[in-house]
Parts: sequence; structure tokens; C-alpha cells
Amino acid sequence: MNTQEQNNSSCENLQKVKDIIHLIETKSAGGGYIYRGERRCYCKVSSSLYRQYGIEREHSDIEVVQKEMLAAAKKHTRHFHQDFAVFLNLSGQNTDEIIDFEILAELQHYGGSTNLIAFTISYYVALFFACDGASDEDGRFIFQRTEAIKDWIQHPRNPRHRVVAQKSVFVRPPKGFIEPDEDDIVTIPAALKSSMLEYLQNYHGISTESIYNDLHGFIKDQGIHERAYIEFHSGFACQDRAVIATTNEEKQREYEKSIAHYTQAIELKSGFSEAYYNRGNAYRESGDFENAIEDYNTAIKLKSDYAEAYYQRGDMYTRKDDLENAIKDFNVAIKLKLDYAEVYCNRGTTYGKKGEIGKAIADFDKAIQFEPNYAQAYCNRANVYQYIGELDKAIGDYDKAIQLKPNFAGFYFNRGFSYQQKDEFNQAIEDYTKAIKLHRDFAETYLNWGDAYRFDYANAYYYRGEARLHLQAWEKAKSDLTTARNMGTDIATVFHDSFENVENFEQITGTQLPEDIATLLTLPQV
Repeated sequence: MNTQEQNNSSCENLQKVKDIIHLIETKSAGGGYIYRGERRCYCKVSSSLYRQYGIEREHSDIEVVQKEMLAAAKKHTRHFHQDFAVFLNLSGQNTDEIIDFEILAELQHYGGSTNLIAFTISYYVALFFACDGASDEDGRFIFQRTEAIKDWIQHPRNPRHRVVAQKSVFVRPPKGFIEPDEDDIVTIPAALKSSMLEYLQNYHGISTESIYNDLHGFIKDQGIHERAYIEFHSGFACQDRAVIATTNEEKQREYEKSIAHYTQAIELKSGFSEAYYNRGNAYRESGDFENAIEDYNTAIKLKSDYAEAYYQRGDMYTRKDDLENAIKDFNVAIKLKLDYAEVYCNRGTTYGKKGEIGKAIADFDKAIQFEPNYAQAYCNRANVYQYIGELDKAIGDYDKAIQLKPNFAGFYFNRGFSYQQKDEFNQAIEDYTKAIKLHRDFAETYLNWGDAYRFDYANAYYYRGEARLHLQAWEKAKSDLTTARNMGTDIATVFHDSFENVENFEQITGTQLPEDIATLLTLPQV
């Protein structure tokens, strides 16, 4: 996906977010609703106590179970009842019932299992809960008509910070669940969750910090943060093992494990830009360029000055031959981190692919200036010199690359090719031989190695044949010249590099070539 497509996709997602909100606003205009957001599309809108007990025992009395838990909670906080009654200035027959509900409300918000279902009077808050978590699954937004369940709705008398921030109301259904009409459910596609959360934070100030605005929320977030980083570092460890793996199968397995750990980290900690970036790297190394680019997109969206993410996305664009967008990303990375030698090197390679030779060499010069021992930059600059025929400069840069990284087969192969282009076949053969020793699966080296030997021997046959012409050893000369021609040497052209034509040779040597040999050494008529 190029930059224009990314911008289009971002605009499309924002418009879809606004369409969903407009739908909710329109339906809510008449009032009479409370709202709930769920990160997954569960089978029922149910209480945590129902999900824990009621699904397995469909006919269980959830309220009986809740009373048992409530009794245990009250026993654990023996002085709570009296102190709370005084605090709320309670008296009368309903005191116990009110205090029981306050205990349940507090249990509910701090993670305990109750038969209360949390709703809110703010559809923005409900949208937050529909999108916060389970990033790879659809969420849902639920309208609930208050008139239909008015006897089940309860409001706490002593709302805590979180209850106030979430604008909460509680529904206490006798069976542990409610079943809204299909028309009262709006599905939030997984692909829109990130855009919705960004919109809610930017335009309405709704975020994790504002929703869980107490110490319990901080502690919970702290725990999630720690677990997310455990997953993150586990993913990083798998990537390290993939790098040193000795087989492709083992590498792929470790990258798959790495991706799974990063995905879990992202699930635990929304907005975890580093996890997206590292997962993108794992996708890249496993060959999944499309998902890599998507993760780099998200990392950049979450952290606009993420130089490394721009660089890696630029590298992906280069591999996909989207050279214009690659250079744009490299430009941003360089602007954010000017001494980033690797970015200059890769931008130079991209300029080279575009045929902008001057810019390519300038970038390789800059990379080497920042990092004088950067072997790949010397090699890449040598490749450009080789391409434009400046073979001595190319060989000089390959020499430096080999000096810095003597066990890399590709450097020897490339230098060997430069020697081959200069017709220095012995040096070419030495480099190809070294490349093969370092990397025996390097098939192209074998081909070039054979060519170098072939051209070397072919030229040897030609020059021995020419020497035999001077000795008038016609049959042996003809045999050598024919062998050189059959091995690929253009013997007529080589002959005419030394002599203008057959007649000139005969005049110089005082001989007359046999007709068949003269024919071998005569250039074709145009």
C-alpha cells in the first residue's frame, strides 16, 4: 500500500467512524436509552457471575450464588456495614438492601464477579469499551431501552471516581442476562477499533487514563503493562533465536512464535507502537511484506516521529519496487535522525534502482562518512561503479568491503564479476572460488566461475592459435582457433584488434594464410 492509498484508507476509516457515531446519535435523539460496549460479540449480554456460573448450569439461580458471595464479602469487611450506614446517613428498612448494592457496585468495578451488568448513559464511553481490546475481533455497541428494564436499574449512592468517569448505571437482571433486539446492536468491525479509539481520544478526551481514573485503575494498568512487556520481550527473544537458526524451517517457526508474542502484547496494551514495529520486522523477515507494511503504518500512526519505522517501511517499498514512496520514507527517516547511516545506504540503493546514479553515489558517500566501517555501503557503491563501467573504482570498494567483512561470499562474487568484465580471468576465478567455499549453495557463482574459466581458456586457445599462424603450423593453428571460437571467443574481432585485416597480417608476416583459416579470421560483411 503506497502513501496515497494509506491516506485514502485512513480517510475512509474516519468516515466510517463518523457514520457509526451519526447512527448512534440519531437513534439516541429521542432519549430513553442506556448503553453498553463489549469488545467481543458474546452470545448474551450477561453479568460476570452468569458467565462464570450460569452458562454451565443454565437453570441455576444466579441471585442465590450472589447472596453467598455477598455474605462472604460482608464477613471479610465486618465494620463496613455500620460505618457505611453512618456515612450515607441511612436508616429504615431499606438500609441493608442499599448497603448490599453499594458493596456489589464496588466489587463490580474492581474486578469481582457479581450479577450486575455495567451500562453507561454516555454512548461515547460505551464505544470506548466496544473498541478497547480484542483488536482482531469485532466488538459491539448495545442500546438498551430503560423502560423495558426499569425495575432492574440501580444507581450507586456513593459513586467512586471510576463510576463517575464512566457515567455508570447498573442493571441487575434476575436471570443474569438480558437479550436486546437485533436492531439495538451495532457491530464495530475489528478494523475500525483503532480509528474509533483515536477519534474518541482526540475529539472527546476519552482514553484508558480517563476511564480508569483511580489508583485501582493504575494498578490494573500497571499489571497489564508488565504482562505486555513480558510478551514483548518474549517476542524479541524469539526473533533473536530466528536470526541464529540454521534451517529455514527453524527460522520460520521462531518468527511465527515472535509474531504471536507481539500480537499478545498489542492485545494487552493498546497503542504499543514498539510491539507493532517489532512485529512488522518479524513479518518482514518471514517474507510477509504486506503485513509488515501494515504494522509499520500503525507504528507511525501511533508515534509520528518513529524514524526506524519510516526506514523499515521504506525498505519494504523498495523491495516491492515502489521506489517513490520508499524515497519519501527514507527522507523522513533522515530528517528525524540525520546520522542514520543505514538509511542513506538504502536510499542510495533505491536511487540506483531508479537510475539516479549521482544521488546514489552521494548517499553511499554519506553513509560511509557517518560509518567508515560500513561494509555494505562500500559494496553498494561498488555495485553502482560496476554498473556504469568504472571497474577500478568498483574493485577498490569491493576490496574495502572484503577487508571489513572477509567471510561474506557476495562481496567476492561481485568483485570477481568486475575482474571478469576487465578480462582479468585469473583474479575472477580466485574470487569465485572463494565465494563458493564460503557459500556452496551460491548457484550464480558456479555459473560465473565456469564462464571465467571458459573465457580464460578460450583466449588462451586463441593466442596459441595466433602464435602458430606465425610459425605457419596451419593445422594446429586452425584447431586452436576453432576451439577458441567454439568456447565463445569472437576470434575475428580479436584478430582485427591486432591486425586491420587478413591482408595486413599477411603483409606483416610475409605469409599467405590458407583459405579456410583466412575465412575464420575475416569479419562478416555488413
